[in-house]
Amino acid sequence: MKNKLKFFNINYHYIFIFFVLYLTVLLGIYFNEDNLGGAAHDSIYHFQIVKKFNENFFYTFLNFGKQELGLGTRNSPVFWACMSILSHFISFDLIRILNSFIIFAIAIVFFKCLLIKFRNFNHFDLIVLATFIFLSPSLRSLVIWPYSLSCGIFFFILSIYYFLKFKNNFDLKSSMLILINVIIAAYIYPSFSVFYIFYFFKIIDQKKNLILAIKILILSFLLSLPCIIYLLSIDFLKIFSDAQGVDTSLSNSLNVSNKILVIGTMILYFLMPIINVKEVFFKIRSINKFHLLIIFIFCLININFFNFPHSTWGGGFFHKASNLIFGNNYLFYLFSILSFLIIYSIIKKNFNNFLLLIILILFNPQLTIYVKYFDPLIFVLFLTLFDFDLKKHFFKKTYAIYQFYTVILCYYFAVYLKSFFLNF
Repeated sequence: MKNKLKFFNINYHYIFIFFVLYLTVLLGIYFNEDNLGGAAHDSIYHFQIVKKFNENFFYTFLNFGKQELGLGTRNSPVFWACMSILSHFISFDLIRILNSFIIFAIAIVFFKCLLIKFRNFNHFDLIVLATFIFLSPSLRSLVIWPYSLSCGIFFFILSIYYFLKFKNNFDLKSSMLILINVIIAAYIYPSFSVFYIFYFFKIIDQKKNLILAIKILILSFLLSLPCIIYLLSIDFLKIFSDAQGVDTSLSNSLNVSNKILVIGTMILYFLMPIINVKEVFFKIRSINKFHLLIIFIFCLININFFNFPHSTWGGGFFHKASNLIFGNNYLFYLFSILSFLIIYSIIKKNFNNFLLLIILILFNPQLTIYVKYFDPLIFVLFLTLFDFDLKKHFFKKTYAIYQFYTVILCYYFAVYLKSFFLNF
């Protein structure tokens, strides 16, 4: 047998590791694993819409998202329309098995991204990092119980792969290869559309070619035209409001302070497997007093405007823990401040990183902010697109692998502990 598999261009030993981890996902299907607690409900609900596609495809497509017709959802119809076609030939259980293979494909593409970005580092360390995909509590649930976000993640990470591959040599062909994948991801799960901003800026900033920019914009517009026509044909704002699952005003849904604090703590949560605590402590101590003051003022302003419900609408680990243990947000606010100090200390202060942070805020326009939207997205972004010193935070640590898997075990402990308290 050849030492490498030509198709994957990855040592077959690593493929074997992925395959073994993929078997655990199949076991998850057998035992109906649902780490999110609501993944099964969401999937079954959307498959009722799939049945409506089968009954009357065009009617369902044109009325997709309308709560009063039993079609209420904030998702794109593309994924579920495809599922309806597939359901003509195979059962729901077989669809679940086929859908689960997405996690294997995501892990392969993510590993190839790491091979490009960290080509001079030990491949075993990279394979350890790539196993995060199989161990992500949210992603496991979303592939075990088919949901459009998991498929969107695959095409988005594929766009990252092509971005890293052609990073130093963008032309029209390579640029469109990147952008087509992020556009496909957006068709499947619309929130990914915000990453088009990042890619377009990076491509144009490098080439500084007006003709190339115009060609890219024209081609992108043509590819996005079906989506634009579809959005113009429906009451987009009403569907967006109805599908949030909670009666709230549009202004409250778009409360930026909610998103800044919750997503900020989620960044800390998903970087815990890799960040070097000693390095972070040293970096925070070295922040000058003026910058510290700005960070505290920024946090206090957002705390003042924070108005996120603490019942069942997400909020992340630290928000949930604060309200479950103390019945208030005070602990959450402390972790919010800590999160921003850590984020400021570990990323390079450049436009690239600040743009990505803004895009993460834009990624979640609705009131509800669930962990599933950002797991494993945040982890993947920090290892691929962010300017983040992974060498100091992971590769140089002697205890890196122990920390990595210990924290992931804690993730599962937190998931099941939350389920226990909520059902108590």
